[in-house]
Amino acid sequence: MRFQLLVLPLILCMMPMALSGNTTLSLDKSGFEVFSDMPVDSVGYSDLQMREEMDFILYLVGRGDLDEGLFLLEGLRPAGEKWRDSLNYLTGWVLYRQKNLDASAGFLLSVSCESPVYHKSHFFGAYNLAHTGDHAGAGAVLSSMSLERGKMLAAMKRLQLGGLALLARDFDGYSVQARHFSGQYHVMAAEERRMEQHHAGLRDAPGKSPWIGGLLSAAVPGLGRVYAGKSAEGIVGFLYVAALGLTSYDIYRGTGARNPLFILSASVTGVFYVGNILGSATAVRRTNKEFNHEMDQRILFDMHIPLRNAFN
Repeated sequence: MRFQLLVLPLILCMMPMALSGNTTLSLDKSGFEVFSDMPVDSVGYSDLQMREEMDFILYLVGRGDLDEGLFLLEGLRPAGEKWRDSLNYLTGWVLYRQKNLDASAGFLLSVSCESPVYHKSHFFGAYNLAHTGDHAGAGAVLSSMSLERGKMLAAMKRLQLGGLALLARDFDGYSVQARHFSGQYHVMAAEERRMEQHHAGLRDAPGKSPWIGGLLSAAVPGLGRVYAGKSAEGIVGFLYVAALGLTSYDIYRGTGARNPLFILSASVTGVFYVGNILGSATAVRRTNKEFNHEMDQRILFDMHIPLRNAFN
C-alpha cells in the first residue's frame, strides 16, 4: 500500500507530460480538421472531447437537427485558436444546409489558407455570395485565390468566374473565361458546354419592350399581353373590354349619350381599357423578369454541380 501511495503522485505528475506534444493536422471524411493527439487547451477541452463533440454535431446535422447543431457549435467557440478553422467551416456548412447563404459565406470565407478545407470553403463561400446577388464580392473572392495553372481547381475557378459574368450579363467578361474551357475535367465538362448555351440564349434573346406592349394593347385590347407571351391573359382582356364596349354602345344607341347608365357604362369601359394598356406593359416586364430569373437559376445550377462533384 505504501508503495502504491508513493507511485501514484509520480503517475499523476507524468500525465500532463504524456498529454503534451506536437499536434498533427489532418482532414477526415466529414471535411473538417482533426488532431491526432489529445492535448488539453487553455479552456479545458481536450482534442478527444472536441472530436466527440463534433461527431455528435455531425450526427445531429445528419438527422436534420440543424438548429441544435448550430447551438452546440456556438458553445464550442471558446475552445481555442487552433479549432477556429474547423468551427468556422462546420458552422458555415450547417448554415449552407439551412439555405442561410449570407451567414454561411461569412463563416466559410473566414477559413484560413492554412486549412485543408480552404479551397472548398472559399469556392462555396463565393458561390453563396453569387446566389445572394453579390456578384462583385464573389468575383473578388475567386480572383484572390492563387491556383496552379493547368490543374482542376484553376479550371473550376474559370468556370465560376464565367458563370458570374453571365449573371452580371457581362458577355465580354464571360468570353475571357470561356476561351479557357477545355472539357478536360469530367466534373465540369458538361457544365462548361451548358454555359456556352446559356451565353447564346442570353445574347440572342430578343428584349421585349413594355412600351410596345402598351401600344399594341391600345390598338387592340389584349394584344400587348400576347406579345408578352401571355396569350390566355390577352384573350381574356380582349373579351372583357370588347364586352364592355359593346354594352356601352348598345346603351348609347338606345338612350343617348347623356343617359346616366351610358355614362357609368362608358366610364367602366374606359377604366378597363386603360387598365388593359397598363397591364400589358406590366406583363412584358414580368415576362422579362421571369426569363432572367430562369436563366440565372440555370447558371447558378451549373456553377453549383461542379463544386459538389469536386469536393463531396
